[in-house]
Amino acid sequence: MRKTLAIIIFLPLLGCKAPATMPESRNHIVSTDRDTQELYLNNAPGKKMILDVDMCTDVDDVCAVRIATAFDDEGIIDLQGVAFSVVGENNLEALRGFLLYEGKPDVLIGKSSVDNIPDTSPYWELMQEYSDGEVNAYDAVKMYRKILAESDTPVDIVTTGYVTNLEMLLKSERDEYSALTGIELVEAKCGQLYIVGGSYPEGRDNNFFFAEEARTAIDHVSRYWPYPILFFTNDVGGKLRCGAQLQALDKRKNDIVTRSLIAFGTETGRHAWDPFGVWAGGLALGEATKLGTKRINVEINPETGYNKFTNAPNGQHFMVYRLSDDDNYYNTMMDSWLIKKAKL
Repeated sequence: MRKTLAIIIFLPLLGCKAPATMPESRNHIVSTDRDTQELYLNNAPGKKMILDVDMCTDVDDVCAVRIATAFDDEGIIDLQGVAFSVVGENNLEALRGFLLYEGKPDVLIGKSSVDNIPDTSPYWELMQEYSDGEVNAYDAVKMYRKILAESDTPVDIVTTGYVTNLEMLLKSERDEYSALTGIELVEAKCGQLYIVGGSYPEGRDNNFFFAEEARTAIDHVSRYWPYPILFFTNDVGGKLRCGAQLQALDKRKNDIVTRSLIAFGTETGRHAWDPFGVWAGGLALGEATKLGTKRINVEINPETGYNKFTNAPNGQHFMVYRLSDDDNYYNTMMDSWLIKKAKL
């Protein structure tokens, strides 16, 4: 998939008491040789990553999370946390169930810092079946601040839904995890930010306009994120499919991803907006992704969410474009990671 602004609740892990003082070691600056005007494409094995999803009425996020957990298994990334950018009665239980199914009980869960719609899903209930009831979710901003503060290496972020959590992160103040403000913490600890969303060269994309707060959030993040953002516009992954090859193999319809696709209403996979971003971002646009990048400037109408991406040699941000016309290549590459973890 692609309302009201909630006050950030300054609580750590639910049920835990905040430490009275902040460990100094958590505030150190990560040393990198990055050029602050260029992309930071980190292909080091086990790079840390946070995934921020909506995973509700559409099902491509489910494929995206599966790819992330498969990458974690292989040591390509170290999946630190998964945050929701939408709310729902049982979405946190559903995510806990999904992560347990994927063998990731220690991945942190973040509750959306903003009450974004929609708040229902056709597959949350089936995912909840696998939950142990021990969600222990953080407020999403708290989750971000904890992971970033405690990391001694840059942390990449991939967002596949609204960027409202990131807006709140940038605006956050010092807390029990770090003496740095949100913008300072991002500057010190973040690697590359990958955002799935936007229409090229212009238009309205679900991730930028559907929820009211998403419109102002993408405007704020595109203006004030301290490093270049890499955008996966909807015309890139949206032309591809993810999940069809898994569904063809899973004859008994056992796997949780297969079941989620069916609950959504498809037997032939789904448009690959979100899994494409996670796949390519996880691989840091390595040779296997057959992708190029170009500089752009980004304009967002904060009232409507309408975006305009303009090619610019000295643009502030970047977007990806395909180097191959072979849809099946990309589809097969993504589905291979779905199948690798499938319980058929």
